[in-house]
This record gives sequence, structure tokens and C-alpha cells, in this order.
Amino acid sequence: MPAKPLLALAAALCAGGAAAAECTASSGPLQTPLVELYTSEGCSSCPPADRWLGTLKQSTDTVALAYHVDYWDYIGWKDRFAEPRNGQRQRNKVALTGGRTVYTPQIMINGRDSRAWRGNDPLANVPREAAKAQIQLTAVNAPSGATVSVRATAPGDRLTQLVVARYENGHQSEVKAGENRGATLSHSFVVRDWETRPMPTHTPLATDVRLQPAEKPGGVVAFVEDVRSGEVLQALALPDCPG
Repeated sequence: MPAKPLLALAAALCAGGAAAAECTASSGPLQTPLVELYTSEGCSSCPPADRWLGTLKQSTDTVALAYHVDYWDYIGWKDRFAEPRNGQRQRNKVALTGGRTVYTPQIMINGRDSRAWRGNDPLANVPREAAKAQIQLTAVNAPSGATVSVRATAPGDRLTQLVVARYENGHQSEVKAGENRGATLSHSFVVRDWETRPMPTHTPLATDVRLQPAEKPGGVVAFVEDVRSGEVLQALALPDCPG
């Protein structure tokens, strides 16, 4: 998909320092697609999906996250990026959309299952509609971790929540057992930490979220989702500030 103007960073300001750096961003008037990959280093069919997700680093108007799940760890290789709550999030999302099967690799776009990434562009037909929510982010990155200040609004007739996640790029793993034994796997947009906040019904949400220290460069993502349907109303990515 051709690169387009960066809506997610329509208003960005960065100030670097020796000990900490601060950046801000605001979402744009159109909805920015959120691509969520559920993956595992113990899954032999996952590396192609991981590679496809990595190509989105070249996209300027898409938000991407990779949640590593732990339910394949038992077959011989423990994924060091996996957390039980990532798999639970996947099960919850599948249930909300009426699905019965949890699998890897699974790609969801704006909260809906999408299998078109194999040989196609699953984002090609995603409508760029007027955003149903608005998000403003300020991230202060320091060696002790990131503090993310968020202001977000959502429709008053929806039951929604805010999700804030820290992602990292440039990870590699030499897999020594399991289905991918002998492979060196590269990962992008790896979710290392995430938190949720319930959205007020008729007023904006203003909150601070503290995230774990970074191991690799990456950034933070915030998005608003409908907790009844799983639909993502708006997403915003804020890459790490330059040092």
C-alpha cells in the first residue's frame, strides 16, 4: 500500500535530553487502522506473518502490534515475549466477534479477523472513515521506564476502554527447540507491556500510564475499543523520541 501522510502524528513535538525525552502526538480526523498480530515463536506457521507485520514499518498511516501468546510453549520452546494475558486478550476478542477458534498466526484489523495477509494486502479495502474517537499522547521516556499521559474521547453511547501498549522493534531469537528449531526469528512491534483504562461515558478520559523500561527501540500505542463488540474506534502510535 502506498505511503500516505501520517495522520497519527498530525501534531508532534519532541524534545530530547540526556536523561529523558518527551514527545507528543494527536490522532487525526480519519480513523487509523490498528493491526494486531497474535503470534508465537513455537508456531512454525508464524514467521511469515511476523515478516509481513515487519513491512508495516514502512507504512506511515497504520498502527501495528504483535502480541506473543504462551499456549504453544508446551511443545518445546518457551517464547520469552509471551504472556498469559496476551492469549486471554485474543480469546476475548475472538469471542466478541462470534468466533470459536483461537489460532496463530491470527491478524485482526480494527478488532476483526483478517486472513488476507497471505499474498494480499489486507489493508487495501479498509475504509478510512471519520474517526469515532480522539486521542492525545505525551510520552516521557527515561531509563526507568515510560510515563504516558493520555487524553481520549469516545462516543457517549458506547462502552469503551483505552489500551496503552509499549512495543519494540529489532528483536531476534535463535530458536533451539520446538517447531522452529534452528531458525533465527526477527520480530517487530513486539508488545512488551500494556495497560487498560475504562473510558467515562460522557466526559474525556485523562490518565497517566507507567510502562516498563525498554529493552529495544520502539514506541507507544494507544487505542480506543468498544468492549461489547471489540471494534477499534481509533488508534495512535508515538515512536520513541530521538535522544
